[in-house]
Amino acid sequence: MNQVSPLQPIWDAMLRLLGCGVFRIPLYFLPAVVAVVLLTGIGFSIVDVAIYQKISAKAAAGLAWHHVHLHNSGPGRPKCQALRPTVRVFIAQLVCFMVIGEFLTYWWHRLEHGSRLVFQKVHYLHHRVQSPLTIWTNFVVHPIEGLMMMLCLYLLPLLIGAHPLVVIAHAVTNTTAMVITHSGYDMKLYPRWLLPAASGHELHHSERGITSPTAGSDRQPWELAGAEVNVQGRAANAD
Repeated sequence: MNQVSPLQPIWDAMLRLLGCGVFRIPLYFLPAVVAVVLLTGIGFSIVDVAIYQKISAKAAAGLAWHHVHLHNSGPGRPKCQALRPTVRVFIAQLVCFMVIGEFLTYWWHRLEHGSRLVFQKVHYLHHRVQSPLTIWTNFVVHPIEGLMMMLCLYLLPLLIGAHPLVVIAHAVTNTTAMVITHSGYDMKLYPRWLLPAASGHELHHSERGITSPTAGSDRQPWELAGAEVNVQGRAANAD
């Protein structure tokens, strides 16, 4: 006997509200990303301006105006799924995509710091942001870097046809993690064993030039597993 998943009412409500056509657009999850950006951006900006007075209200509004972009894509023709995933499949796929996405973006970040060409032509833009970091720092990136991050995070779930509920949850979770990393505030219960903490990442941004991508940050499991790469040594040899 098939049991009704608790996710079925959520998926049915989304289909009624948005329609099946929305999920035929390849980048249908982007509104979820933008929604997280706006909600967390406004919340952290209030904290920055009103409580800790890290920046002025004018500066916060200027950062928001310049660094939030919504990109759209043309419709495709995938078949819309009528059924929801089971809770077990939902959780398993979400965790899998999060771990794989973090692994791929970690090594892309290493390349950005290990290659003088990639750093000077692409990643330099992100490191032009000076401390203290704000919630909007995460979105100061070169278009090539933005594209590579999207591919690292979302190409796999889209290629294998993951359920839209899983992809949207992945987008919301990932975007929330990235904005917290660049917020300047360490959060309790934040998985620092997998994701870089805000305090360490702020120290990382305080450095100039080609440096280790994990300088000042908590060590990631890919390094602990024996995947340490001597990025600083390669950068020094390039001088």
